[in-house]
Amino acid sequence: MPWWSWIVIWVALLALTALFILFLGFRVFRGAMSTLHEFEGAADRLQVNSGRTMTDNDDNDGHGDAGESAFSPAVFSTPEAVRTANALARTGRLGRRRATRVRLRAERNQPQLLRDMPHL
Repeated sequence: MPWWSWIVIWVALLALTALFILFLGFRVFRGAMSTLHEFEGAADRLQVNSGRTMTDNDDNDGHGDAGESAFSPAVFSTPEAVRTANALARTGRLGRRRATRVRLRAERNQPQLLRDMPHL
């Protein structure tokens, strides 16, 4: 094999390595930009404004009423208030599940569970 073929092989290897590194850099850059875009959107959704109240147009995922005032992290609440809020939310979720279960069983003509009948 002539001496110049080694130069061609090494130049080709280095060129392919450089192209691969550029490709990986481009993918990392695009991923970082999309992550930054998502962070900006999350920051806009979680931003706390002192006079802001939630409206029906806001994204409401069931963690509060539409008339509730500005977001207040639970870290700044007392433990008793957090326990009370959790207990209220839990009883509400259980009641909604029970009502859904009773409704679906009635639609399917299935017998109801005794634990779902609070009047008994």
